[in-house]
Amino acid sequence: MTTAHPITDRLLSWYADHARNLPWRAAPEAYSTWLSEVILQQTRVDTGTAYWHRFLAEFPTVQDLAAASPEQVMALWKGLGYYSRARNLHAAAQHVVNELHGELPHSSEGWRQLPGIGPYTAAAIASICFSEPVPVVDGNVQRVLSRLFDIANPVDRKAGKAAIDAAAAELVHPKRPGDSNQAWMELGALVCTPKNPKCGDCPLVQDCQARATGTVSERPVKSAKKAAVEMQVTFHVTMRHSANGELQWWVERRPDSGIWGGLESFPVHMEEGRRAPNRLDLWGPVRHILTHRKMTAWFSFEMTDGPNPSGTGAWLPVSDDSRTWPRLIAKVIAELQAEAGLRAVKN
Repeated sequence: MTTAHPITDRLLSWYADHARNLPWRAAPEAYSTWLSEVILQQTRVDTGTAYWHRFLAEFPTVQDLAAASPEQVMALWKGLGYYSRARNLHAAAQHVVNELHGELPHSSEGWRQLPGIGPYTAAAIASICFSEPVPVVDGNVQRVLSRLFDIANPVDRKAGKAAIDAAAAELVHPKRPGDSNQAWMELGALVCTPKNPKCGDCPLVQDCQARATGTVSERPVKSAKKAAVEMQVTFHVTMRHSANGELQWWVERRPDSGIWGGLESFPVHMEEGRRAPNRLDLWGPVRHILTHRKMTAWFSFEMTDGPNPSGTGAWLPVSDDSRTWPRLIAKVIAELQAEAGLRAVKN
């Protein structure tokens, strides 16, 4: 395609007047754009912007990020959740420095070779920073195009996904791919929203097939989700007094793969089901909902003056607020610290 689609031209005119003033758009550069794309996955723009500034201040170059320790990266990421993003970001920076001589890729294919970089992120960076005419399809774009072309197939299935990808490829601007990709995402974020879309403000309302057929609220179509699994989770909190009388608890680092990968946690036992543990000494329950799991968590407390509970953890002050806990623990950490103090006094 050598000329822009008329629909894309109309969209770009709207984008020129309505694009949000986001800091990474001012002078697009590969490293800062990459940071913004990773941080904004599963994160609101207002929250992500603060983290973006924080990361750039602490790690202004990919070399700085690669040289950081995993603990430094995770500490800076604390509060954003989905911590695998931080681990992949760090691993990708180290790959760039160690294997690519510090040179960030220029193509979407090159970006896809890095840890944690999928088709969306690769296309976004390559189109925005290097003008590669590749389409970007995120949730916003998927929703807009499914309505624009009234796509009745589930967009998370082969036929529906193929229809979305074909439409996105047809509509990417050959000379301004970065702007057109961002314009589609912006339209989804500001106008063609999941609920109560502002069709009267849409520059493409006359082109929208779902609007014409009255199916806007039914698009996009998605497959039925599997029911979340109920889980009973028991955390084992082992405590001791150090030589100087400080109250400590035993904390382990979770394996990099699997749930809560790379985060700090108390030793934990998980099993499927709704039946609560048959014990009266547990603290809880704490209810926590994930995409595929509905968790009910309990905490057991125990004082010890014996050997370490395992060889893979460390004794840390109960009063230490700097740990990278899973969200389930982090949201009740103040209560757990208070309970630990009470249990220690009783023992």
